[in-house]
Amino acid sequence: MTTELMQRAQVKDVYVHGINVRYAVSGEGPAVLLVHGLASSMITWYCNMDALANAGFTAIAVDMPGYGDSGVADHLGYEPETAARFLADFTAELGIERFSVVGNSAGGLIAGVTALEYPEKVEKVALVAAAGLGRRLSWPLRIISVPVLGELIYKPRMISKAAMIKRIFFRPPAILDDILPEMLRVRCLPHAPRVMLRSVRSGVNLLGLRRKHNILHRLRDLPAPLLAVWGEEDLVIPPVKAEDVQRALPRSTVRVLPECGHWPHMEKPEEFNRILTDFLSQPSPLAAASREGGQVLTASHSR
Repeated sequence: MTTELMQRAQVKDVYVHGINVRYAVSGEGPAVLLVHGLASSMITWYCNMDALANAGFTAIAVDMPGYGDSGVADHLGYEPETAARFLADFTAELGIERFSVVGNSAGGLIAGVTALEYPEKVEKVALVAAAGLGRRLSWPLRIISVPVLGELIYKPRMISKAAMIKRIFFRPPAILDDILPEMLRVRCLPHAPRVMLRSVRSGVNLLGLRRKHNILHRLRDLPAPLLAVWGEEDLVIPPVKAEDVQRALPRSTVRVLPECGHWPHMEKPEEFNRILTDFLSQPSPLAAASREGGQVLTASHSR
């Protein structure tokens, strides 16, 4: 992962909850914790870490327990609340008292729960194509939540590269060739299917996201400023209406990127990095929380 886009990052290990945890860190300044989604790893943030470092932040991308090169955590479970507790303990182990948290997909739900459960630790929250802001999910996720049926259907080694890419991106970025081998590797680790299915079933059923994990209205009382970013063409977690999020969270900032899929941070990194660093560079949470109203913005098309 030491490439031209992550040349400042160092890959490290630390023990948390009795397991080895792999993470990458880049830059100096306020800490920004990056949380990937299901069937992925810290490679998700390949295009963003050095941009954050260049903007004056310490970017920390972590392989969540059971994913990437971190240890399996069956003894802990894979519920969002368990993952939030892990992040709180992980940052404490690194000596970080306060941080901003950015999460994609299921990692967005984890980021939101972390901010709700540990408000004293979280400066700002950025949710990227996040679960937890409505019950709607793609049918493949709902179907594999069914015991036995999920084991029969979810076979990462049998999913074609083309099918995987189509679900994640609207228009695959040129950089994809560099990271595709790593994306495939972490999806096909021996324990990966079991961890993926356990994670899905902790929060999903045939009706979509379990009601208790729909945190949209809980976020209304969140003291930390919140940014929500979607790709307009997301096939995994269909974007909820920006107006609905703004209505529920009037102090939030919402951005919708056209011609963009489930990983806007990789598909349109320059645009996404600008949005994120601008958000993180705003005044302190207390000052930001006192702003009147919010903003719903649709970004212009990128070429």
